[in-house]
Amino acid sequence: MAVRREEEKLGTFTLLRHGARIMGYVRGRAWLLWVCMAVSVVQAGVELSLPLLVRKGLDAYILPPYSAVRNADEVLLGRLESESEGAAVVTRDGAFVRSADLPRALSEELKARGLLTSERYHRLPSGEFVSEAELGGLDPQSRRAVLQEQRGGLLVLAALYVGLLVANFLLGYGVTYGLNDLGQRAVARMRRELFSHLHRLPIRFFDENPVGRLVTRLTNDTAALSELFTSVVATAVSDVALFAGILVVLFSLDAGLAARLLLLAPPLFLLALWFKSRSQRIYRELRVQLARLNTFLQEAVQGVSVLKAFTAEARASKRFHDLGAENFRTQMRLIYVFAVFRPLIDAFATAAVALVVGYGGLQALGGGASIGTLVAFLIYLKMLFMPLQDLAEKFNIVQSSVVASERLFRILDTPEEDPGGGLAPEEGGGAIAFENVSFAYEEGQTVLKNVSFEVPGGTTVALVGPTGSGKTTLTSLLLRFYPLAKGDGRILVDGHPVESWDVHALRRRFAFVQQDLFLFAGSLRENVTLREEVTEDRLKAALGASRMSAVIERLAGGLDFPVNERGTVLSQGERQLVSFCRALVAEPRILVLDEATASVDSKTESLIQEALKELLKGRTALVVAHRLSTIQDADQILVLHKGRIVERGTHAELLARGGLYAHLYHTQFASPLGEGAAG
Repeated sequence: MAVRREEEKLGTFTLLRHGARIMGYVRGRAWLLWVCMAVSVVQAGVELSLPLLVRKGLDAYILPPYSAVRNADEVLLGRLESESEGAAVVTRDGAFVRSADLPRALSEELKARGLLTSERYHRLPSGEFVSEAELGGLDPQSRRAVLQEQRGGLLVLAALYVGLLVANFLLGYGVTYGLNDLGQRAVARMRRELFSHLHRLPIRFFDENPVGRLVTRLTNDTAALSELFTSVVATAVSDVALFAGILVVLFSLDAGLAARLLLLAPPLFLLALWFKSRSQRIYRELRVQLARLNTFLQEAVQGVSVLKAFTAEARASKRFHDLGAENFRTQMRLIYVFAVFRPLIDAFATAAVALVVGYGGLQALGGGASIGTLVAFLIYLKMLFMPLQDLAEKFNIVQSSVVASERLFRILDTPEEDPGGGLAPEEGGGAIAFENVSFAYEEGQTVLKNVSFEVPGGTTVALVGPTGSGKTTLTSLLLRFYPLAKGDGRILVDGHPVESWDVHALRRRFAFVQQDLFLFAGSLRENVTLREEVTEDRLKAALGASRMSAVIERLAGGLDFPVNERGTVLSQGERQLVSFCRALVAEPRILVLDEATASVDSKTESLIQEALKELLKGRTALVVAHRLSTIQDADQILVLHKGRIVERGTHAELLARGGLYAHLYHTQFASPLGEGAAG
């Protein structure tokens, strides 16, 4: 069956499409998100005020604060006196104004009419005004009085600046902590939901999706959503508020200069569009390639013994090198996009600074703008370009979150397996019936064709046949790992179609002993009980019946012996005994046994045979047989070939017929290994 490469099928996607679903993972604490966003706006306001304090300090306290107004008419002087809000002092010779504090309308009018002088003045305690050049000629006491007043005002501004920096830190800390709290809660909740949902999906889903890919979904992709909260949400709100605020402040400081800076907006917008389209396409390619790389790496690590046995390490290394080289080339294309984007942003920022210094400097020399305003403009410009310079990094996070969200919700939107009709009878003899069952994993590739047979309660039926004849498929259908299509026959358990059963109640009737037993990392006890609460008496009885006691005695720690992943510290025979013990602990009514094919020593073989007899005693059993010596006492043997039952009967009857079963039997026992032909 072809593995579906779902990364390659990701279409165009916008984060807004699943925005409500993502927000659902912070339900109950959505208020914290809104608080963090509101605090981000306040924090942006605090950052906006800092350059204004610098401007105030320069214009009001470091540089002489007053400019002279010459040749003003009586009407204008009257307006200065009444509308300046204390920023103008009218004298016999005209007026002196503090440009930094003058209402904007009056300031613009004075600049437009060219009435402001470029020379700056200090105000003496006596009320007189002296220029910067004249200040040096004053007596020391008068000079100290002027400078003392400016120094005091500057210290107040410095204290306010430090206070705002502390406030900015505290606000930033609160936002960062709150959003990290939300992000981690969202990740934990989504991982729990994904894990639960994965276990409710049909087996076909796992046939189509490699383990490495699913592990990546539960770890890396959910972490990408956490980063969305911590690195994008707050900064996006803060950046938008800061960007809008800076534009408003720039126009309030000098509308003409701000309007000229807007000439840079169209090329910047086109550059951002180019960056978005190119990087989005490359990020998607990288995701696909990384998924291929991870899948191959996991397969190579899990199958390292096979690679070594067939000396295929060099071929695996070449394949990994090819995948890595493909990823490298795509990474270099992305680096090219970044290498163009960031320097161009820096070039635009430099052009903006040059415009401010050139145009603003001429304005300052002509008295049209103050030095403080010019410096504030430069600071705001740096703040304005910071979000654009960070766009590349944030776009990477957004793209990762976008793709991660799409893939996670693809899994969550995958329909769960049919829970069945809800039937859950407590009693039943364990009878099984297949009625004209046909099945195909893929359309046009039929595996079973009109298979019919019955297994009366308490009897053992063995399935025999060459590889690919459909034996394991029959057991999978019985356990409803795959659904039967309408019109493809019926499977009944205790007289009820399996579709009418509650799927969990149905499977609780069975114990499934697989050919390749999977052992989990943990203790031997946990692997036998699967972490179910089991009484010691029940556990001891299962250990004795499955002949596991001999295995327990040789292991340090007994049942608490630590088993590594897949149980490689145990032999094949010992793992099969563990599987029998696991089945006995479950106390099933029906046993489905896909018998192991591995050769074991005679002592372990004897233990397995004894345990198998105990396991089958008093139970309905459907046994997929590989070693024909184990099924000679079966009540009925079904021989399958190319998806059909071609023979049925007891061991003696089938041997007497001299058909396929007899051929398999004689071939197997003629083999030096004594097995394998029936597999």
